[in-house]
Amino acid sequence: VSSCDGDGAFNLISLFVLNPRLMLPGTPERSVITTVCMRVHDNIRSTMILPNDAFQNGMLQKLPLVEDIGPGKTMDEYYDAFVENIQNSTGTGFRKAPYAQCKKLVNDCLLRMKTKKKVLVGKEERTVVRLFGLESEENFHQQQIQLPQPAPAPDVDTLWLVLNRPEHYFFHVSSDLHDLFGFECGEVVIDHEYFERSLDYILEDEYRQERLPAMLNHAANWHMLEGSEEEVASWLLWERQPMVLHPVGHPDTVDAMRNSIILQLMINKFFNGQTGELLMHTFPAMNLYGSGITNFLFYTRHLSITGRLPPAFIVKASVAEGVDGASISDSGNTSAENVEGGVSTNLERTMRKLTIRKTSCAVCGATRSPTGTRLLVCSRCESVAYCCAEHQKIHWKSGGHKQQCTLDLLG
Repeated sequence: VSSCDGDGAFNLISLFVLNPRLMLPGTPERSVITTVCMRVHDNIRSTMILPNDAFQNGMLQKLPLVEDIGPGKTMDEYYDAFVENIQNSTGTGFRKAPYAQCKKLVNDCLLRMKTKKKVLVGKEERTVVRLFGLESEENFHQQQIQLPQPAPAPDVDTLWLVLNRPEHYFFHVSSDLHDLFGFECGEVVIDHEYFERSLDYILEDEYRQERLPAMLNHAANWHMLEGSEEEVASWLLWERQPMVLHPVGHPDTVDAMRNSIILQLMINKFFNGQTGELLMHTFPAMNLYGSGITNFLFYTRHLSITGRLPPAFIVKASVAEGVDGASISDSGNTSAENVEGGVSTNLERTMRKLTIRKTSCAVCGATRSPTGTRLLVCSRCESVAYCCAEHQKIHWKSGGHKQQCTLDLLG
């Protein structure tokens, strides 16, 4: 699982191996690497399936951002190389996560999509998603992340260094502020006008308001993977608490975000601080993650020498005060585990709701019936729609839906 960028996007890269007990003796291993890119507060952005043949046959060199490591390697070696390459190319950090935690990420995303009436696009997305309805027999992969209790960070400087760790290289609001101002990250020195306009623009939109606490929740979960950095996770959850006491759009929610030290630091990070008096730390950066390492070393050294934030920074907030009524269980996401029927059942049920082709008839492409009414939906799988009963019969008998409908129900 990767950390997320300033748009709330993160990657989930997985290796699935077909159980050898299902194959004839001597049959080569069949395995796939899948990627799911999703937003912490919204939908699945993209998916990809890469079978082991793609690695053995050198197909990876045709993919953007991916370097081919040659044939003859094990699938574990290809997987490690693939993850490292994506990390270097995207500037986000990856940590190994239990399969149960990955299932939760996917299920939560599907439930958000269902709430927002969004659909899964194409067979590949549905295939990848279904892989997260399986069960694992390994103890590690049955574990769930337990978040720590929120606790305040020692000071603003500590939070600033957390936001500059290599995995958070793109943990800022660059796309928002680029849309507002028209210039790129680090091109202009911040002033009070830029600072206030940035806050106004980010907080005038409920979609961006929803994104910020979801990003902090994802970051807290991410820091609990592998190394289990409870202290860092607790600081991020503490800063998140005031943002989730009231609904998105509520004046108190907007006020809490405006006075969030995290958001203010993210805005300053876009303008890059203009440290001025300190020479750049020399480091052989490699791709974007390497640039993140350079950045972290630079600001760590600057803080140790000067004892303060970069000179051009404008910060009007401090570490958040404690709040009553907040809970670490209030993640801002709907958890699939809390819905009756179990995770895998919910996944299939939710998928059927997400894959309805409401926009066109599966046979002729019509968006309405001949009489102008809504399309009919297959009552058995709820995954395709028709303009009339005749086209539904055609698709069932000769269009392949009889077989596909059964597969949809079986998952």
